[in-house]
Amino acid sequence: MPWTERHAFRDCPWCGLTNTRLTLLTADQAITDKNGFHKYWATLGCPACGNAVLIQHTPPHGGGDGIYQVVPKSEHAEDAIKHLPDDVERYYIDALRVLRVGVPDAAAVQLRRTLEAAAAHYGIKEKVLVKSIEKLIADGHVTQSFGPLLHHIRAVGNVGAHASDERVDQETAGRALRFTTQLLRNLFEVPGELEELKKEGQGSDED
Repeated sequence: MPWTERHAFRDCPWCGLTNTRLTLLTADQAITDKNGFHKYWATLGCPACGNAVLIQHTPPHGGGDGIYQVVPKSEHAEDAIKHLPDDVERYYIDALRVLRVGVPDAAAVQLRRTLEAAAAHYGIKEKVLVKSIEKLIADGHVTQSFGPLLHHIRAVGNVGAHASDERVDQETAGRALRFTTQLLRNLFEVPGELEELKKEGQGSDED
């Protein structure tokens, strides 16, 4: 499959411009390494800062529709999570966006909603979030050691959601974001990667 234009919608790793469409300059450009293996690249430009961004993508005639790496690497790339369901991702992305622009209270609320959506994706829809957390652990979706992290995200989200003298600062919201990222990787990225590995193994010859 050739280059897909949806990959041009991304944050600029140079200037931090968010929620934009980078300008496509070239795509499906093949570079051959010393072993004869072809790597395919697209070059995009940021309309704000004028810098170039390189994206290594899947072969134009191969299966899949993904990207392997982006150069330069965004400082927020460590927050990217594979195999994240859309109903969970929208809250997570919203949390990232508002935290980047310096609104930690709003980020805390969106992280709490991310936690609720993640539980709901596994069929857990308790009226009280603390009950959903307990069921996530009881059903074995996450280990008992994740309990304090989940309750921390919930508590920080509660502070952000209510009008009071207590506010969520940038550092606290950032910590809650890191906890949420770890949770989502365990709930969705690891199982997704294992499923892909399983499918690849089905197509290989047995020893």
